[in-house]
Amino acid sequence: MNLLKKHIPNMHNLQSFVCAAKHNSFTQAAAELHLTQSAISRQIKELENQLGVSLFKRVRQRVELTDTGVRFLEDAKSILNVTEDAMLRAMSVGAKSSLNIAALPTFTSRWIIPKLQSFISNNPDIALSFNSRTKPFTFSDKLADLAIHFGKPNWPQAQCYLLCEEKVVPVASRKYLENHPVQSLQDFEHQTLLQLASRLSSWKHWFDLHQLDISQNNHLRFDQFSMIVSALNANLGIALLPSYFISKELEDGSLVQLGDAIDTDDCYYLVIPDKRASNSQVICFKDWILDAAQQERLSSPST
Repeated sequence: MNLLKKHIPNMHNLQSFVCAAKHNSFTQAAAELHLTQSAISRQIKELENQLGVSLFKRVRQRVELTDTGVRFLEDAKSILNVTEDAMLRAMSVGAKSSLNIAALPTFTSRWIIPKLQSFISNNPDIALSFNSRTKPFTFSDKLADLAIHFGKPNWPQAQCYLLCEEKVVPVASRKYLENHPVQSLQDFEHQTLLQLASRLSSWKHWFDLHQLDISQNNHLRFDQFSMIVSALNANLGIALLPSYFISKELEDGSLVQLGDAIDTDDCYYLVIPDKRASNSQVICFKDWILDAAQQERLSSPST
């Protein structure tokens, strides 16, 4: 990408513009930024000359944005925010090597993070950055070095490594069960079912597997696993969730498992693009997470 110098804004000018727009005053912007009013005026004039448009108009004793100024304000804020974020990321990494991981948020918080200390302890020179990705993407945008994927082991120009199969179990809070007892499979037919929006067929599959009629059930749908866990804790119904996502709640007794686990058709995979396969940091993370997955499979009882 070829950038002409005349198209690159001065950050001080942008900051003065945003601050003046916030206050509708050059004087107040000068006070906030510890500059003189004339300096603010000069910087905004430089920006207007660079853009070839007027950003402010004078109304009595104050200034107001022009229509162009209103449209440019959000872009100016975005440029400043992106620049600041980039600086902070570089400062936080320092001299470390970095890995950007496109990750599923619930799998990261429930499965990866509890295990992560061992990687951090053994690899202090690698800085990890997890970014939530719930929709398909390609590695061509260079926003991620590797990814955590749920589904089938299919990803163009990349290798998929199995982390774990998914087993789902029906669960509810003890308080919910006090008011809505489940003593047999038939009792499921009149419960409120908590469903993940992206997996609306899960309960239907579970009911069909147990030869039950789902037509009489109430349904509450959520687009995040975390919302379903909150709904469980609020005693709103029964959920069908991956067992390892709620292992802590099952262990401490805050949630009760109501039946056997069943396998789903999809699994969780570590995905490494072919172009990053030989990167030493990528290999290091791959070895660690595959070993963690193997250790969990060995230690998990069959359900």
